[in-house]
Amino acid sequence: MPNTFDAEKERSFLNGLVKDYTDSSPYSEIKKDIIVRRMLERMPLRTGTGLQFGCANGFETGLLAQHLGQLGVVDGSSIFIERLKSEEHAPNIAFHLALFEEFDHARTGRTYDYVSCNYILEHVFDTGGILRNIHGMMHADSLLFVTVPNRMALSRRLALEMGMVASLSDLTENDHKHGHRRTYTFTTVQQEVETAGFEVVEASGIVFKILADFQLNKLLASGFLTRDHVLGMQALAEHPENIEYSDSVFLVLRQAR
Repeated sequence: MPNTFDAEKERSFLNGLVKDYTDSSPYSEIKKDIIVRRMLERMPLRTGTGLQFGCANGFETGLLAQHLGQLGVVDGSSIFIERLKSEEHAPNIAFHLALFEEFDHARTGRTYDYVSCNYILEHVFDTGGILRNIHGMMHADSLLFVTVPNRMALSRRLALEMGMVASLSDLTENDHKHGHRRTYTFTTVQQEVETAGFEVVEASGIVFKILADFQLNKLLASGFLTRDHVLGMQALAEHPENIEYSDSVFLVLRQAR
C-alpha cells in the first residue's frame, strides 16, 4: 500500500470492490441489527442529527433515518448511493458522494449529534485522518459509534489452532475479498481513537463468536441455530472479560474532555 493518500487510486480501489461486494447473510443481518439497536439506545434525541459513514446495502441507514430528524450518509461509491436511493430514500436523508478522507467540516459546515462509523476503519487508507475529520464535525455532547472486526475472536483463535491461518494478525482470504487493509484488537482500536482526540464512553464486544461466518450462516440457514442463539452469544460478549473473544469491538466515543 502506498505511503501517501492518492484520491484517484483510492476511488479505483473502491470501485474494484463494490461491483462484487455483498454483505447480506443470515449472520451479518442479525449482527448489524444488534449494533444498530445498541446505537439507538444511546440516541435520546428523536430530532437529532446523524452522519453515517458508508451505506452498503442500506440496512443501518433505514433504521437510523426512522430514529433521527436528519441523517447525512457519505459514501465513496456512487453504486451504493444510487442503489439505496432507488430502493429507499426517506425525505430526511441527505446523500454525499465523497471519499471519507475528503469529507470534513470545511465541506459540511456543520456538526452532528451522532456519527456512525461501523466497519469502516479496517477498509480505509487513512484512519487517523478520517477520525480527525469526524472529530471536527462533532460538538461537546456528540457521540461517535465505532465498530471494527476483532482479530482475537474465538473463531479466529480456533482457525489458528487448526493451522488455517499463520497468525491472528494476518489478513485472510475473506478479509481481502471485503477490502480489509488491517486487523484490530480492543487495545489497538482504543489507541487509535484516543490518538485522534476521543475518549471511550463505553466499550463492549459484539457476539461471542464461536465459529466462522460461513459456518454460522450455514447453521442459521438450516435452522440448527436460531436468532436466539446469536442473541445469547451477544449476551456473553457484553461481559467485560469476553470482549477479546468477540466477533467485533463496539465503542461509544466523545471528544476528549
